[in-house]
Parts: sequence; C-alpha cells; structure tokens
Amino acid sequence: MNKKKYSSSIKKTPFKYTISKKIAGLMLNKLDRNEIYNTCFNCNYIEIDSLERRREITNVIYNRLLELDNYLLDYFYNGDVITSKFILVYAIAKSDSLFFDFLFEVYREALLGNKNYISIDDFETFFSSKKECDVVVSKWGNFTIDQLAKGYRNILVESGLGTRIKRNINVEKITIHPNIEEHIQLIGDKKFLQALLGV
Repeated sequence: MNKKKYSSSIKKTPFKYTISKKIAGLMLNKLDRNEIYNTCFNCNYIEIDSLERRREITNVIYNRLLELDNYLLDYFYNGDVITSKFILVYAIAKSDSLFFDFLFEVYREALLGNKNYISIDDFETFFSSKKECDVVVSKWGNFTIDQLAKGYRNILVESGLGTRIKRNINVEKITIHPNIEEHIQLIGDKKFLQALLGV
C-alpha cells in the first residue's frame, strides 16, 4: 500500500453517499473527468448551491471513486446498501492515509476489544499521537482537529459502521457481500478488511 501524505480534506467532505452514487453513475456511463466536472459543476447535477462547495465536492468525490476498480465501482452503484456504503468507506480510506490509520489503530481496536466504542478521548489521543510523529499534522490547530474528528464520526455513523450514543461512537460489526470481501483480498487490500471488519 503506497502511503499518501496525511490530509485534512475529510473535514469538509466527509461521507456524501448520495452525491458519490451520482458521480459513480456518470463514471459507469464512461464519462471522462471533464464531462463529469461539466455535468456536476456547470449543470449542478449534484444540487449544491455554492459554486466553491460544488467544485470542491466534485473533485474530492471523483478522486475517491478513482480508487475503485470497475468491479467495486459497479457494486457500489448497484449493490446492496450495506456493502455499497462499506465500499465508499473503503474508497475514502484508500484515498486518505490518516483516516485509514484511524480505522486500523482506533476503530479496529474497538471492534475487536471489549470496549466496543470510540470516545472523544480516543479521538484526541489518536490526533495527539499523530501530531507528535508527523510534520503535516503537527501544524494543524485545534479547529482543524475538531473538524476532522467530526468528519470521522460522520463517516462512521452514516456508513453504518457506528452509532452515536451520547458523545461516543459505538462500533458496529457489519457483514458485507462475500464476493466483495473476496475481491478486496484478491487485489491485495486485506488491511482494509482488517481495519473495517476486524477480520
């Protein structure tokens, strides 16, 4: 797995499942990047009033979906909702190294351990440890960290991987379509299955 630089982009564009499916549909219809941008930005296919947000969301989601091969993209668009949402989290984790590390180090531990939830303190501990060992994260202020933590919680809850109980996120062990689990193993991405499913 090629390690990408840590990024804070999730804070502005967390899950966006419905918009992601719209863009996936355009990709499956073989539109190229310029055609997709024109459809989403100029024609406002994704129904966002702010031009800046429309541009940003189109670009972020398109780049996320590029992480999926045709088989996964097709299942994301056409498959059952639980597996489809899982595939989007997988695409986000593939495109965002910091989020993947969070899933592997914090989410997986809660999934496999006795605690079964992620607290505010767990988020703070994770980001503090990254601040100490990464030059990019060390420059981020409290606002950025808080917004990132909110983005991560949003992804977990909207994907069905977690439920909000007061200030904690209770982790939910999900079962995805076995063909998708097998495919992700075959393409060498077992680490993502370990992080998200605890396998």
